[in-house]
This record gives sequence, C-alpha cells and structure tokens, in this order.
Amino acid sequence: MYRLLIVDEEEFIVNGLYEVFINRENMDLDIYKAYSGEEAIKWLNRTRIDIVLTGISMPEINGLQLRDVIYRNWPQCRVIFLTRYNEFKYIYKANLPNGISYIRKTEKHEKLIKAVENAIKDIQNGINIEKLIHTANEQMNMALELFQKDYLLHLLHEDPSEITRSQFKQLEISMNPDKPVLLLLGHVDNFPTDLSYSSKMQYLYSVRLMIDQYLSTRITSVCVMDESYRFVLFLQPKDLVKISQLQTELIADYKKTISFLKGTLEVIQSVCRESLDTSISFVLSGEPSRWEHLSKKYYSLSQLLNYRIGTNIEMLLVDNELKSDIINTSSEVPELEADIKVLELMIRQQGMETIELYLESGQKDKFFETLTEWVIPLKLMKSKNSNAAIEAYYRISLTLLSYINRCKLTEKIAFHLDQNRLMRIDKFESWEEAVAYLYQLSDLIFSLQSEEQKKRAYKAISYIQKFIEKHMDEDLSLVRLAEQVFLNPSYLSRLYKQVMGVNISEFIDSVRIKRAKELLENENVKIYEVAKMVGYETAASFTRFFRKATGRSPQEYHNEVLSSKHE
Repeated sequence: MYRLLIVDEEEFIVNGLYEVFINRENMDLDIYKAYSGEEAIKWLNRTRIDIVLTGISMPEINGLQLRDVIYRNWPQCRVIFLTRYNEFKYIYKANLPNGISYIRKTEKHEKLIKAVENAIKDIQNGINIEKLIHTANEQMNMALELFQKDYLLHLLHEDPSEITRSQFKQLEISMNPDKPVLLLLGHVDNFPTDLSYSSKMQYLYSVRLMIDQYLSTRITSVCVMDESYRFVLFLQPKDLVKISQLQTELIADYKKTISFLKGTLEVIQSVCRESLDTSISFVLSGEPSRWEHLSKKYYSLSQLLNYRIGTNIEMLLVDNELKSDIINTSSEVPELEADIKVLELMIRQQGMETIELYLESGQKDKFFETLTEWVIPLKLMKSKNSNAAIEAYYRISLTLLSYINRCKLTEKIAFHLDQNRLMRIDKFESWEEAVAYLYQLSDLIFSLQSEEQKKRAYKAISYIQKFIEKHMDEDLSLVRLAEQVFLNPSYLSRLYKQVMGVNISEFIDSVRIKRAKELLENENVKIYEVAKMVGYETAASFTRFFRKATGRSPQEYHNEVLSSKHE
C-alpha cells in the first residue's frame, strides 16, 4: 500500500482529486488531504508519505519549500507538482531532481492517474536487487565486519566495560559511544526454499544492504547478525555530532529519528515482499539507551520479536508503544554405538536456541523439523538409563516447560493433557512413548499459541470497529486508526483483511451507509447535514458515495422512505 498526500490551497481541487483516486482500488492507495503547506507538514511529521501531489503557489509555505521538508523527512518520497500555465517559472527554478515531476492542473484525470502510477513504478524500481547481491558478495569477505560483529555482540552478551572511543575508532565503528543509541532487531520470516548456506548468507546480506540504503540518509548505523541470523542494528541520528548538550534538543532529535525509522522500515518490508518475495519483522526500541544498558534492551526486544498479533504477517513493533490490554510471554539391552554417537554429537554441537526461536515465533513446521532431528536417534535408544538420551530428553522438555511457564499455559494444557508427565521419564515405558508425548504436547502448545494470537487480533479489530462507529464524522484515515491500537498502518490493514476477509475501508463504508440510511429516515433532515455526520465534507461527494453503494441518491432514498411511511 502506498500513501498519497494531495496538497493545494484550493479546496475543490483537493477534494476532486481525492474522489478520483479513492475510486482507483487497483492502485492500492491510502489517501490523505491537506489544504495548505502547514497542514501537509503535519502529515509528513505524523507518518510516512510515499507520493505527494501538490500545488506550487500556496501562501505561507509554497510547493518548493514543501519539497525541501518532504526530502528532509522522507527522502524516498516522490513529488508531483500541480501547475498552472503561469507557474512554469517556478518549475525552472526548482531544477527538478530525480523523484520529482510536474503536470498541469488543467490536464485530464487520466494523465494525473498515469503520473501517480509512474511514481509508484519508480518507487518499486528504486532498489537494484542484482547490484545489492553483487555488493553483498564483496562485503562478505571483509574481515573488519567480523571484528565489528564480535565486538558488538560481546557488548550485548558480556561485560560492557570495553565501550571506549579508542575501540570504536580502531574497529571503524562510526558511532558515538558517549551518546545514547537506539536498538533495532529484524528477522527474515520466510526464506525461499532449497537455499544453500552460501545462498542464504547472500540473501541476508542483500536484505542488510537494502536496510542500510534506506536508513543511511538520516541514520548512522552499524548492523550485525546474531546467532539466530537476526539483524541487530545500532542506530544514532546522522547529525548527532552537531547536537548541543541540551537534553531537550537531544530528546527531540531522537523522537524525529524514531518517527523516520517507523515509516522507513515499513517501506523496507514492502520492498522485501515485492522484490525478494520474503517478509521481514522488526522491533524497535522506542527510546534511546546508554551503551552499557544495551544487554537488557537486546533481551527484551528479542522476546518482543517473538510476540505475535495475528498470524503469518510480518511485524513492526515499538517496545514502548504497545497497548497493555492487547498484549496479554525391565531389562537393559546394549545400545547401538552409532545411535549414542549421533545423540551425543547433537548435544555437543546443537544448542536449543533454534528450537526455542521457532517455538517462540510460532514457526510450527520449522519447529517440528528441528524436533524430529533430535528425537529420531532418541527413539532408537533401548535403555532408559542412557545418559545421552536422558540429557537430550530433558533439554527438549525444559525448553517446552520454560515456554509453558512464561506464557502461563499450565491450566489450559491441563484440560487436554497430563503435563506432570513432562519431567517424569519414569512415566514412559520407552523412549518412543516419551517422544510421542513430546510431539503431542508441542502440537497442543502451537494450537494454544495460535488461539491466543487470534484473540489478540480480534481484540484489536473489535476496538477499531467500535472506534469507527463512534467517530465516523471524524478523520478515519488508516494512520489515525493504527494509532488507536499502537500498530503500524500497513500492518493493521493486512491484519484486518486477513482476519475479517474484507478491507478496513469496506467496513468504514458499510458503517457510513448504515448510519446514513438511519439518518435519512428522519423527515426534516438535510442531505448536507447527513453528509457531515457520516464523515463527508460536501453533499456532492456524499451523494456520489451513496449512489455507488445503493444505486440511488440520498434524496431519492429519503423520499422513498417518507412515501412508504405515509402510505
């Protein structure tokens, strides 16, 4: 979904163009209106904008001044100037760079639509995937990155006392160790199938370079991958060295940086879906941390990255913006030598981090693939007293028990399965029976996990629906609705469609039609009054909307209802 902002001082132009584009469902646009440069800037500060369709000659802040603000806030945004015949001197002065075009206000709607379609194509073609992969191959061989990775991961897991300017300079880490830092975690949710290890690394580096390309205009960052192949980004505002020591100025600059990150990460997710056919989830710290406190922040964000609202949709969450009521973490037979070796080798070389990650993040298929690797040699064990078998079983069972305790699932599991058997090997006649129990318990956990994710989704959607019904005469933009449940606008849009089967705009339309019909049943009601009460600024636009939905005008419907009452 692309966000289009229409700006002009002439209200009829803005409203007219809004009507043109709101009916172009194939363009997948989320459309916003502004009647001045000042109002446009408020939208630019509030959310990411992809395309701006703006007049040039406007009071206070003209189109060229607005362009400068747009590029400071959202460098990837495309701008289309709406010009009158006598405004070409402004165009020449503008010295149009890439990403800017112009079209006359007198042109037919088809040309305006084409201009916006071209802007969308320009955005889609903005990332050269082949070039990214080539650059990734070159950078993978750079030893300096390995040293940076080891050092920064050491800070996240070990004693942070080695945070010094000399260390940063020696490792060419272009960040300020004396200033706070924002932490961002990203995880590729689904890789293309049948990728070799080298191809997977190349793929990850391509995504990493894409992230860097979008953030580098406003952000100084260092990106490493942790043991679970998640992106860990250390972030600071690009002009941090220029900021004075005043705490208020520092806080304000970090707030702007977080706003920029939220919008830009949304773009990165979209590009990953469209260009790489993959999804990537992000969690971002909503406030800066001192370097020595990053270990705790890294742990909390890691837990949050595994949190889900809905299913099979990439996430973009900010840790301090989540709404608490929506979030609710015999005889012994000699063993076969080969089986013992396989099991002991797995115990030595494979930790439980991967299986924990798949369990936490709800990746059921990958979880059971990894679980099967562990339990195949376990099932072949004959003796219940095998130390290797006991250790392997308890590693798995403790992972499950830890998750059950954190998510408070004990009572729910008790309705379906005897959880007391989990830590009692003596309750099983054989390892094969114990493995069958692990499969059964794991499957139940994933079922309960899915139910909880759906409950969270329905709770968020129910809140949004009630908000729409209560505020239908106000701004019901996707940005405002997403702010009510502290979710990303695009994420909310996809979540609503996934759960309800219709677009959120369709629900808004249905609520408005229902309310409009109720109001039109009143004998003395005026059409323009009904239009205002259901969120339309003019009676003309409301009439077009009502006719499209019902096949008749509001006045015709009003007359029919009154006639039937008087019969």
